[in-house]
Amino acid sequence: MSNTDQLDALINQLVHANDPEEVKVLYRQWAATYDNDLDSFGYVAPQIGTALFCQLLADTDAKIHDAGCGTGLVGKLLHSLGYTNIDGSDFSADMLKKARDTGTYKHLLQADYTQTISLQSDTYHGVISIGVYTKRFKQHFLGEMLRIIKPGGYLLFSCRPLYYEEVANLVMQLHLDGSIETSSVTEDDYMKGQGAKAFYVALKKSTTNAL
Repeated sequence: MSNTDQLDALINQLVHANDPEEVKVLYRQWAATYDNDLDSFGYVAPQIGTALFCQLLADTDAKIHDAGCGTGLVGKLLHSLGYTNIDGSDFSADMLKKARDTGTYKHLLQADYTQTISLQSDTYHGVISIGVYTKRFKQHFLGEMLRIIKPGGYLLFSCRPLYYEEVANLVMQLHLDGSIETSSVTEDDYMKGQGAKAFYVALKKSTTNAL
């Protein structure tokens, strides 16, 4: 099996993984070569997601959380654009070590997005989460991300087509219960080497019915 085939198999294994321990092991094995491997696969989601996020939240002094920060790809992009008030979290301790080495994050937290995360409510002006959403997160992810955002703040996250119907239903429910004021969806490239597209979903937290 070629290196490309091995990487393709690893990515697909992560996309479909249900067992959190399996995910930890896979990311532990991948952490050292993660950035170079994704670059070779044409992983453009961080650039596209960051550009969309900056359109939502232009204030470079805003307090931002990078959920699923991995090795810090999104944090480095935000920092290069003048954003300096950035925190991050990730499921993998090994990935967090790489993110810490970038020097772009004020605080880093190990977090499981299938559970309540240990961050205070109404803390951030915006949350960005690229390449993170999976089917394991249905019950908690959107609610937890919105909870830590200040009223009127923004969430931007990517979602592979595999999960989009589920996400669309969750977003509809958030509109119905008044948790969000607006939402928008952009379909764009995700990983060019796989020919993969993604949906980039933007939500604005309600100012009248804060979580």
